[in-house]
Amino acid sequence: MRPLKTPDVYVDEISLFPPSVAEVETAVPAFVGHTEKATRISEGDLKGVPTKIKSLPDFELYFGKGPATAPSRIDLDANNNFVSATFANNYYLYDSLRLFFDNGGGKCYIVSVGSYSEGVEKEKLVAGVKTLKKYDEPTMILFPDAAGLSAGDLGDVQQQALMQCGDLMDRVGVFDTTHDDWNGVDFRDKIGINNLKYGAAYTPWLNVKLSKNISYVNVKAAIGKEGIYKDGAKLDTFDQLTLDKSIKDLIKQLDDALSDISTIDQEMKKLLGSKSIDKHYQDLVAAYRNTRNLGNIGAIFEFVFKIPDVIEALLMSAPGGVKGDSLRAYIKTCISGTLRKAYKELIANEKELDAKFPPGDPAGDYSPRWSIDPDPASPEWDNIFSSVEADAAKISASTKVDADAESVDERCDPIFSSVREHFSIIREVVANIVASASNYAKVYEESLGESSPVYRKIIKGIGETATSTPPSGAIAGVYAMVDNQRGVWKAPANVSLAGVVGPVHAFDADETDNLNIDVNAGKSVNAIRAFSGKGTLVWGARTLAGNDNEWRYISVRRFFNMVEESVKKSTYWAVFEPNDANTWVKVRGMIENYLMQKWRDGALAGATPKEAFFVRCGLGTTMNSQDILEGRMNVEIGMAVVRPAEFIVLKFSHKLQTS
Repeated sequence: MRPLKTPDVYVDEISLFPPSVAEVETAVPAFVGHTEKATRISEGDLKGVPTKIKSLPDFELYFGKGPATAPSRIDLDANNNFVSATFANNYYLYDSLRLFFDNGGGKCYIVSVGSYSEGVEKEKLVAGVKTLKKYDEPTMILFPDAAGLSAGDLGDVQQQALMQCGDLMDRVGVFDTTHDDWNGVDFRDKIGINNLKYGAAYTPWLNVKLSKNISYVNVKAAIGKEGIYKDGAKLDTFDQLTLDKSIKDLIKQLDDALSDISTIDQEMKKLLGSKSIDKHYQDLVAAYRNTRNLGNIGAIFEFVFKIPDVIEALLMSAPGGVKGDSLRAYIKTCISGTLRKAYKELIANEKELDAKFPPGDPAGDYSPRWSIDPDPASPEWDNIFSSVEADAAKISASTKVDADAESVDERCDPIFSSVREHFSIIREVVANIVASASNYAKVYEESLGESSPVYRKIIKGIGETATSTPPSGAIAGVYAMVDNQRGVWKAPANVSLAGVVGPVHAFDADETDNLNIDVNAGKSVNAIRAFSGKGTLVWGARTLAGNDNEWRYISVRRFFNMVEESVKKSTYWAVFEPNDANTWVKVRGMIENYLMQKWRDGALAGATPKEAFFVRCGLGTTMNSQDILEGRMNVEIGMAVVRPAEFIVLKFSHKLQTS
């Protein structure tokens, strides 16, 4: 109460209601695996950075599309009709994410551990899982790419996820078995025995008919793998499928275009390594900005002056050059027009720096980088590196700078602004060259599709062939759907899966018995089964601790996670509050009100609230005098969470006739 000094009427507002519990979200999975790319304009490289998305278009914007589901073998009959295709795919995150959204998923996190050009490795996936420890929002961890590893490596990744779940107590792991381990034998042997109540496993894998990112290059690649077979005979080249000369010529043009794409990629990698041209330039600029060192601004020039060598190599007639006449002509046009002018200006910029920082300057002597780069040999360049000598001489003769009057920044920044402008032109030209090669290949491939019935049949057949994928993504979607429609306390089972043809293995009763109840170690594995007239259903709701009476069911585990995390976050206001009856009553009332609502929603079992839950907090019940002295406020919460009716037993008997 305020001090009363002046006679007046005073108003005090008295807070009688306890605070409320704000419920945390329960279905926010984190997918760890490989992606096509990992970039966002505002944040740069997203590799190894947990990133929240809300839809598949969000994923494709930041992480690209899925890998080409390339066939390793294609079989045709004697009439070139498609018969079958065999696939070899090690990257499952994209398809798992599609199944997640198809089955009711919403927001989620993505942790990219590498691109599709890198191999799937246990160490990368473990590192990706560990990055999630600093993020509070995810409530599920899954890593479908790991299902393609050996059972031992998969088990190592799963144990790391269980360890994190046990440490944080706010998330669970959704686990897959390997493709051939549909009975869970290897899985149970490698998963260990720690923190089993925080994980749930599902088997077998799922057959799906999701759209495939297939192109000519993927079809042709089958020749170098298991092969393309026509009526049992293996083909040496793709054009053996046709006798039409025009189609054979089209195939050659397409092969040349694809070769040009590869050539450009190889030449750019010599210059850039694994970085993009923008990223490389930005890193060099950051180094200059941090140090304002002349050597660092010189490194920027050295980088952009190496780009002509790359473009020069593309015009060579040697194997390192492009094959397509159209692309070669386009590159020459770029050189004779935009690039020549940009490089003349850049050399003039560096000549100006050379003049502003002569030998003996207190800021240092600027050494031009252009002089260490040979003049491009092609006449299209018009000797651009020597054509500005006269201009440079004029700059040197006319520029007199007082080193004490002008700082390094004041002398460099006007020139550097011009450098940025000219680099933007060069970057755009390089991007256009790369895009042009891709466009040429696309045009030829579209023409092949229009001209060749055999190619159309192969593409259509591959697209309609089912592929297999781990089930964890679909299961995470089911968790999200059930949470939103019924509540986290409802077991996510006896629910059909969308976007699924069926499981890769059909279980019989004995097999599901062994999955559900493990008499040796109690590690339950949930089955996914196909039922006639019902589709593919999730037929299990157990955690890995299947023999544990407290934590047997995944719905109970996830409900406790939700309540624990919600109450924990909603109780922060009480830290450093007086540890007396007033605070205890507020805390107890806040939690009781929350659990009362859960009881009314059907999450807690009991005819009365007293039978459904209890909340205790107070001196003589949960605390003693020593606890008060040491600043501890103990709150005890008990809940009777509803459990699924896993076994429904119908008992029938004869009734004697009474009349």
